[in-house]
Amino acid sequence: MEAPLAALQWHWGEAYIIVNPEPDVWIAQRRDNHQTLRADYPEMLRDRIIADYLACPVKRDLVS
Repeated sequence: MEAPLAALQWHWGEAYIIVNPEPDVWIAQRRDNHQTLRADYPEMLRDRIIADYLACPVKRDLVS
């Protein structure tokens, strides 16, 4: 599933560290406070990222 992972990283990679370490495990970690979001599939993770970001935006100028 490289395409969904690459898409999530391209859109959200400045704000979240996003990995898919094994099938049906999708993880995004905020770059500011390291809070972790988990999902079973990429669309679910995207929705959780959007909800999390809307509730509390991650500063995009963080370097890690």
